Order: sequence, then C-alpha cells, then structure tokens
Amino acid sequence: MNPSAGASLGTRQQLTIVSCFATMFMLGIAISMLGPSLPALAERTGIPLSQAGIFFSLFAAGSVLATLLLARYNDRPARHALLIGGSLVMGTSFWLVATSHTLMQAGVAVALCGLSMSTVGTAPNAIIVDLFRDRAGQALNALHVVVGIGSFVGPLLIGAAIRSGNDYRVAYRVAAGAMLVVCVLWTVSRPPRPQRAATGDRSAWRSLLSTLILVFALAMLYTGTEQVIGGWLFTYAQGTTAMQAVTASLLVALFWLAILLGRLAAVRILRRVTNLELLRACTLVGAAGIGVLLLGGVAPALLWIGVIVLGLAFGPVFPTTLALAGELAPDRAGAAGSLVVASGSVGAMILPWLAGTLMPSIGMAGSFAAVLLPLAAMLVCLRGIAGRA
Repeated sequence: MNPSAGASLGTRQQLTIVSCFATMFMLGIAISMLGPSLPALAERTGIPLSQAGIFFSLFAAGSVLATLLLARYNDRPARHALLIGGSLVMGTSFWLVATSHTLMQAGVAVALCGLSMSTVGTAPNAIIVDLFRDRAGQALNALHVVVGIGSFVGPLLIGAAIRSGNDYRVAYRVAAGAMLVVCVLWTVSRPPRPQRAATGDRSAWRSLLSTLILVFALAMLYTGTEQVIGGWLFTYAQGTTAMQAVTASLLVALFWLAILLGRLAAVRILRRVTNLELLRACTLVGAAGIGVLLLGGVAPALLWIGVIVLGLAFGPVFPTTLALAGELAPDRAGAAGSLVVASGSVGAMILPWLAGTLMPSIGMAGSFAAVLLPLAAMLVCLRGIAGRA
C-alpha cells in the first residue's frame, strides 16, 4: 500500500509510519490488559469485584477528557509534540498501575492511562489518512490490525505473569518499558504537516457535529459493547464455566486475535463493498456471535466459538467507522477522527460499568445478553447514516 501522494519518504518519515503502528500496538495492549487484571486489581485495592467496573469508567473518562481537549491539535503541527509527551505519560501510567495499592492510587493511574491513550491514539489515524487518503478505509483497517495484535498480546502477558507465579504488575512494568521505546521513536520521526484547515471556530464545529452525529453515536455504542465483552469476558468465563485463570486469559486473547483477523479480512472486503455495507454486516454477525457465546454456559465449546465469531465481526467496525467519518467530512478528518474516538470512550465509560453494576441482579449471562440492545441501536444509526449520505 503506497502513500497517495506517491512521493518517496525519507528515513525519518518512514519512522513516522513505524511509530504510528508501534503506538497502536501499545494501545491494544493498554485496552486488553485491564480486563484480565480486574479480579487481582480489585483484591489489591480492597473493593468488591462488582464495583471494579469503576476502573473502566475512569480509563474511559481520561480518554474522553484528553480527546476533547486535544482534538483540534490533530489538524495542526503541534500534534508531533503531543505524540512525544503522550507516549512518555503513557509509559509512566503503566508503571503507576503496577505500583498502586489503594483505590485512589489505582484510579488515578488508570485515568492517566486513558488520558495518555487518547493523546497518542488519535493522531496516528489522521496521519495515516494524510498518507493514504485514496485508500483510507483499507489503510486504517491495516493500522488497526496492529491494535488487534497488541490486544492479543496483552492478555497473554497477564497469563504469562500468572504462570510464572506473579500477577498483573509484571505485565504493566513490561508495557511501561515498551512505551518508552515508542516515545523515542516519535522523537526521531517526522510526521507530515497537516494539510487540512483547522476547525477552531464554533460554526465549523457545529457543522461537523451535525454531519457526523450518527457516526459518533455508532462509535459510542460499538466501543462500549466491545469493552463489555473484552473487559468482562475473563470474569464471565470463570463465573459460568469455572475456567482457570490462565485458560480465561487465553479466551480473552482469542477474542482480540479474532478482532485482528477481522480487520485483516476487511482490508480485502472493502475492495468490494462500501463502508456502510460492511458495518451493517458486522453488526448482524456480531449479534449472532453473542447468541452463540451465551450458550457457552450449557456447552463450553460454544463459548469459544461465539468468541471467535464475535471477534471476527467486531474487528472491522471501529476503523471502518473512522474511515466513514473521514469520508463524510474529508476536510476535517483529524478532528472528526478525534471525536469518533471521544464518542467511543464515552461508551466505554458507561456500558462496562453498567454491565458490572447489573451483574448482581441479572447475572453475568444477563449482562452479556443486554449488549444486544446497543447492537440493535447501531443498526438504527447505520440506517440513518445511509439515509443522509
């Protein structure tokens, strides 16, 4: 896949592409480690597991805050400095999660992790759109394949730590060191200067919101649903099938691996279908995957099958939603992408916490079945977007 401009890239510009992919890999690790860490983190901080969903909310709240404050800079040269600083802060936040002993300490560390994640996690999308504008949907799915790889590796890091007689803290320390390497990569790279006009005036923001409101709703519903599955799957598997911790970590890793494979498939599929058509198909197949997953309490093999189907269906949704936002607002793709990420973070702040809160009253299976509701709402959003396109 060649840059749309067709110009040869210098070494530091090539490092920009490497830095984008390395950053998204670490984002995947950050997103996927929290769920398998949750039981031990709740025990270490002295809170009931049913209340541990607060960590998802704090993580997402930090992400929302950073995205809203910094969205405008994704269309400005200042984004390079934010990528360097955000990478350093993310590495520090991983280390703080590992060293926290109280709810206050862990909550601040997790929120800081979410804040730094959005600081470094939105600009690579805009940079890739700048470099591969003519094939943005395929390029963004390729970029987010690396998020899937990181998300697959994250639970494996937790599982490896458990097998070695340690816990989540070792995995977070390893991630902290890796993130500092990413910081060095951004320091020596040279991202392209943004070519879009900045969206600083209120009328421009109102126009952007009016154009993309349903896309933002779609991102919110999807990301919240993904985080319910990815965040609570470890606990769900242990509670419904008495699965051992190491095996449950493998199940979570399988979910993220399937997401990766779904994104790989989307790179080819998008040559034949539109963004909207792919999103509609993914939502329907994802609902079927939830149904199969819920039967895992009766036949454990179906739990594994359902996780695979669900991950394959979910894989293309977020990067294709980003591409759809860029397609509908091509002159403000950086800001649009940032707001898509912020909308997703709002969903991640609400739905996983709500799922955990409902578990004592409707059970784990009931909380997982409830995610069919946001999937239904996603179909409504897609129909509305198609009607306005």
